[in-house]
Amino acid sequence: MQKKINQSLAIALGLLFAIALTRTNHFGSNVDLPDATLAVLFLGGLLIARKAWLALAIAVAFGMDFYALGFKGVSDYCMSLGYWGLIPTYAAVWGAGRWLAKREQPFAALPYATVAWAAASVAFALSNAFWYSFSDKVDTLTVVEFTQRIAKYYTPYVGFALMYLGAAWLVMKALPKLNLGTNTTSA
Repeated sequence: MQKKINQSLAIALGLLFAIALTRTNHFGSNVDLPDATLAVLFLGGLLIARKAWLALAIAVAFGMDFYALGFKGVSDYCMSLGYWGLIPTYAAVWGAGRWLAKREQPFAALPYATVAWAAASVAFALSNAFWYSFSDKVDTLTVVEFTQRIAKYYTPYVGFALMYLGAAWLVMKALPKLNLGTNTTSA
């Protein structure tokens, strides 16, 4: 029992650390890894059933955003009321992971890849819809103009999430003795 609790805690903390490590530059740079938040939330949904972990993960992500704004010189261009739309966006990604966790074989390649792609794509649409709806930075653009401007970000946004999720899938397949593919983790 203690081993399971320690394993659950290690998973929960490891996922939170991944957000903290990667959150300061969305698409990465020469010194920063691309943001892993979407992948972490999806994996959190797969591996951690507690909603408290979701709230903590969102708090860590937001904390890292404010750190990046205040100490790393990241632009505040995306900050608006639309920023708070990340809460339901991230909850949707976690929820997709929870849904998949309840399937018979959540780490089977096709369902895992399909649900991961769909969750990241929905997150892209939701986060941009909230930003468009509640940001004063784009209020002069039509929906079509806005969509054309953000379309170029779809591939890296979804692609980096899938890159991390692909790496996680490989780890899960390489380390079956860890028995991480269950939905009983309660950390």
